[in-house]
Amino acid sequence: MSSTPARRALTQRRGRAQTSDKAEMPNLGDWLRKVREHRKHTRKSAEVRTGVSDSYIKQIENEGLIPLRGVLDQLIVGYRLDEMQARFTRELAEPPVELTPIAELRERVSTPDRLAALKFFDRVDVICVYTDPLWNVLVGNESFYQSLPDLDAADNNIALWHFRPDAAESPAKQFALQWEYEATCDMAMIRAGLGRYRDSPQAVDLLDRLRTSVEFNRRWQDGIHVAYGREPDDLCHMIDPATQEPYSASIQVSELPDTRDVRIHQAIRRPYAGPPLS
Repeated sequence: MSSTPARRALTQRRGRAQTSDKAEMPNLGDWLRKVREHRKHTRKSAEVRTGVSDSYIKQIENEGLIPLRGVLDQLIVGYRLDEMQARFTRELAEPPVELTPIAELRERVSTPDRLAALKFFDRVDVICVYTDPLWNVLVGNESFYQSLPDLDAADNNIALWHFRPDAAESPAKQFALQWEYEATCDMAMIRAGLGRYRDSPQAVDLLDRLRTSVEFNRRWQDGIHVAYGREPDDLCHMIDPATQEPYSASIQVSELPDTRDVRIHQAIRRPYAGPPLS
């Protein structure tokens, strides 16, 4: 197998991932090793479980081999990956996608009808924001900005606001009543975005900043959670920064039908239905 600059760079990244306690950009070999180890399989027991030989698994994990689609499906089924983990695995087996620059995406979604819709959502107490897949805010309504104070200090990126690597403590802890759970959910969606757009400058920059957060690194290393959205019945429990009153929100995250580079997040506020408050 020939050694190209890209393959050498991949090998170097993989070597760092095995020794570093910091998050590394996703690639298929590292991801499948992580899944196998999370399922507590040796390569031999993985062979029994998946029907893929241990030597082939080793080539995938250590040499950057991209398996045939049928083999990849065997691994997905054998490792019992859920729908989102399976999608993530298949995206890592494909070439990375270039992410459209933020300024262009912001112009694309800031149409008169969408801006009018954001004002309407304010009137009916619905939090609404458009982001790119790396959680850079494109445009949101007033309710959104009020719910995440000092977002501009995190360069208008929700992930950086939640983990806030440059601060002693994340401001999200003041307003998210189940911060640990929310951090895990956020990390799962960040992983999905980084996987698809892993070579984009925006992805490299975001991960470089997030990996200075001990809390982000811990979740990245400990789990194999992947998410591309959120179920509406998976409520988020928050404190209103203006009134200091608790509330619950049903959050829906979806891709715009005409582009995979934009997400719309809508949160419908409800009376508080979370754990007992102390």
